[in-house]
Amino acid sequence: MVSRVQSETPLQRVASTRLRPALEASRRLSVGRVARVSALVGAPILLIGVLAWPLLFTGDYFNEDWAHHLWFMWNQSFAIREYHHPSFFLNTAYSVFYPEYAFYSGTLDVLGAVLSLALGNAPIEAYVLAYLLGFACSYGGWYWLARAASLKGWWAHVPGVIFITSAYYLTLVYARGDLPEFLGVSTIPLMTAAALNILRADRLRIWPAMALAGGAIVFFGSHTLTIVWGSTFLGLCAALALICVPQARQLLTRRGVFRVIGLVLPGLLVSAWFLLPAAAYESHTQISVAYPSWRLMLRSTMSLVSARNLFAISRTTAVAGSEFVLSLPVLAMVWSLVCVAIAWRRGSLGAWRRLLLISIGVIALVIVVMTNADVILALPRPYAILQYTYRLEAYVMLAVSGAVLVGLVEIRNRSHYVRHWAWALVPVLIVAIAGAIQQASDYPHGGDRQTVIESRTTSEFTRRVLTDYTDAQLPVLTTGAGSTAGVVFPATAIDDDRISKTVHLKPGELVLSNLGGGPELVHVAGAKIVGVNPEGDDVLEIGAATGNSASRSTSGSSRSTEVITVSTANGWPIVLGRILSVAGLLFLVGMFAALVIRHLISRAHKPAVRTH
Repeated sequence: MVSRVQSETPLQRVASTRLRPALEASRRLSVGRVARVSALVGAPILLIGVLAWPLLFTGDYFNEDWAHHLWFMWNQSFAIREYHHPSFFLNTAYSVFYPEYAFYSGTLDVLGAVLSLALGNAPIEAYVLAYLLGFACSYGGWYWLARAASLKGWWAHVPGVIFITSAYYLTLVYARGDLPEFLGVSTIPLMTAAALNILRADRLRIWPAMALAGGAIVFFGSHTLTIVWGSTFLGLCAALALICVPQARQLLTRRGVFRVIGLVLPGLLVSAWFLLPAAAYESHTQISVAYPSWRLMLRSTMSLVSARNLFAISRTTAVAGSEFVLSLPVLAMVWSLVCVAIAWRRGSLGAWRRLLLISIGVIALVIVVMTNADVILALPRPYAILQYTYRLEAYVMLAVSGAVLVGLVEIRNRSHYVRHWAWALVPVLIVAIAGAIQQASDYPHGGDRQTVIESRTTSEFTRRVLTDYTDAQLPVLTTGAGSTAGVVFPATAIDDDRISKTVHLKPGELVLSNLGGGPELVHVAGAKIVGVNPEGDDVLEIGAATGNSASRSTSGSSRSTEVITVSTANGWPIVLGRILSVAGLLFLVGMFAALVIRHLISRAHKPAVRTH
């Protein structure tokens, strides 16, 4: 048999000899590139997995609020599954038509409910996945911003690592269990990166548009206080950049600005179904009337943001009995201050040096506001109802990560000696990651998550008095309505936010019910809501003129038969809010359909690459 080498022609042997080194070098380059990409992609996934291991590998709920948000999200899934639209109301064995979703994280609970149904009615899995998506949004947003600033390698990962390992970020997950605030904060880096990409691009592309619109839907559909403070934080940073950095103003083209508005505004309108009624009726709720007590609570919790808590290297709190870890990333802040000193020595203030000074200034400003209750209480009421000043630490963390990012850009093009300062971040990251792992390992131990999902209408978590969103304008009646419920509406009999019940009571009689909503959100026919008892349950006046009374007298008796029907009210904020939500959703669907069609057409007309 003639060997392959012997069968080759002289020309083939020469070509093989010349090409073999190039092929081997290409193979080594390919293997090296795959290894680097795997490390840079796998490391963030591993880090998020380590920080989230109590979410993934334990069956605990970590505190009462963590369990409440899970239960609220799960209950919304019943309306989505059965009636294909969200509900304002939480219905339990203790109270029905309680307007939980009309005032707090309405759209976020809807998204969680849809995700739960998509996973096969898996509320716990959907809830945990929502936390993981929050980690991914914040880390991915910071990495996107770093790459947009031309940072490469491990430098591009530093801002995201500092942010997701921060003490307050993990406190939101485990000690506070506040998913709406956690997701609202997590979407800010993603929305910022997507908006900058769209402003700089020559045309609108699918993935940045999806990131900005999706982030806006989650942000505006989550936590009201985060919407107020987060929007103000973003607006302040953008205004400072535009005023102080001339190069930033060059990004603002008319077309780019309209594209950003065309994605953010519909994302906001998607949540109009609950934001508009919340804005219209919030001042009438018990939680709003309790504003003086929130002022006292804000002052009484100021010890949590003391200097020994905020400027501690360790992750242990200095306040006895508190599980909240609020220590700032002091080492990262010191590293950023050194970058200011390095930049200051060059004399002239370029764009990145100006942005670095803005970041440091915002850090100082938010810390001053956070540690001074009088400053917060002097702000307009939507800001002053903050309840706890430590909520502002999220914006300190955003500014710190931004300062580190800008600092890396500032030293990137400096001398080789100055660039060595970036390596000082390695011990900073080690301390941050080690502290975060310790904090996650010391998570608060609650009960079994499965106990949260007991039944459709009863749960130990609903035994608390739900009075935050009851109508404060109704008088509190302590007499004349009995001590027990006279008209009980079974939660299991409610059909598409509507229920009817026949009663035999005297016209004009005052009876206690288990309704939890006020007349602005709950429409009652055959009776009238005239007050509440001290526990927040509605008191009904039987046979009151409400437009749909179905009473008829019973012969020989002073009693009458009334058909009491309860349904969702149809005030203009409710109707208009639903119209705006549908309009916003349809606009986004149409826009993304047009983007997909354009992409397919451009690919179809793209000339094929011929190979020889």
